[in-house]
Amino acid sequence: MKKLALIAIVILVAGGLYWKFGTTREKVPGKQYVTVKVKQGPLRAEITCTGTLSPRVEVLVGSQVSGTIKELYADFESNVTKGQLIALIDPDKFRAKAEQARADLAAAKAAHARAEVTLGNKLRDFRRSESLIEKGSVSRSEYDRVKTEADAAEADVVLEKAKVAQAEAKLREAELELEYTRIVAPVDGVVVARSMDVGQTVTASFQTPVLFKIAEDLRRMLVNTNVDEADIGRVRVGQQAVFTVPAFPDKIFSASVTQIRNEPRIEQNVVTYNVVLNVNNDELELRPGMTANVQILVSEVKRARIVPDQAFRFSPRADSTPKGDELPLLEPGFRRVWKLGDMNRLKPITVKVGISGTEGVEVISDELKPGDLLVVDAISDKAEGPRMRGFPLRF
Repeated sequence: MKKLALIAIVILVAGGLYWKFGTTREKVPGKQYVTVKVKQGPLRAEITCTGTLSPRVEVLVGSQVSGTIKELYADFESNVTKGQLIALIDPDKFRAKAEQARADLAAAKAAHARAEVTLGNKLRDFRRSESLIEKGSVSRSEYDRVKTEADAAEADVVLEKAKVAQAEAKLREAELELEYTRIVAPVDGVVVARSMDVGQTVTASFQTPVLFKIAEDLRRMLVNTNVDEADIGRVRVGQQAVFTVPAFPDKIFSASVTQIRNEPRIEQNVVTYNVVLNVNNDELELRPGMTANVQILVSEVKRARIVPDQAFRFSPRADSTPKGDELPLLEPGFRRVWKLGDMNRLKPITVKVGISGTEGVEVISDELKPGDLLVVDAISDKAEGPRMRGFPLRF
């Protein structure tokens, strides 16, 4: 009996030790949810695009005559006024042509005056012949000859008058060409480019060579942007915009939509439209050709209830949804989110969708309040549960 009692005590002690140290508590599969809070604050719906800065008016100044650049009176970044002389093409050849044309005009006028004198003489002879033929003092043939000479003299007057008109036109042309040797600024502005130097020859035979590029007023500039066809329907004239440039990455510039052009730009099957923005550049920090990263403000809500877009993509498994009938179909403009309640219970809430911005999407619903938790994802977790394991008992 003592031996059996000793064996029983040993078995009890070994069982206690096994229960104490030979068992563990493992986690068994469970479920947890990733949630986000409903926020409240300002929300802006914006269109993001890129563009290029350019002057509002940029004039290419060229030459209508060929010749050698004799003088330059303007250079890069020169401020010029309308009518100011900025370059001079050697005028000697054109001055000589004008003098020749003036001399030709004087000769044509002299010839016209001589023709007038000849016409007067022929008309007097013709009148005498008329009075003599009535008396029978001259023959009919002599009368016809005198009349023909008078008619010819009258025609010569008309011809010489036309030559005078031609000479006057050639003189005006020569004077215009002489005037074109003076290159003047067509607008007030700043010279942003110059492509000729003194001594270079300008050839204007087939096309007008560009000598200067003048920006009318760099304090008023434009941003030409490319807006995707998916967003162009939301752009309106007068909308406000902001943009940054690489030269001043920490500074935000303001602009406004002034024009929406209908000509499409198609590159690699991507269709965009040019939206033009007005920019004030009073500090002259912006320069033509800079790249602008633009955000066009489409709409704004001061106090919006904001949720991330991921909340609309979450859909729980059937065993996690509330018991009851199937959820109704959503009407256009409405979405469904899942609110996490007590005891990890999910509640479906139908919300009306407002504007979309970089911070999230506006939702309109009386069932959601700022701070409510919405589920965006479900993850597997481990719940604690006992499981026997340890030292094997062998008897």
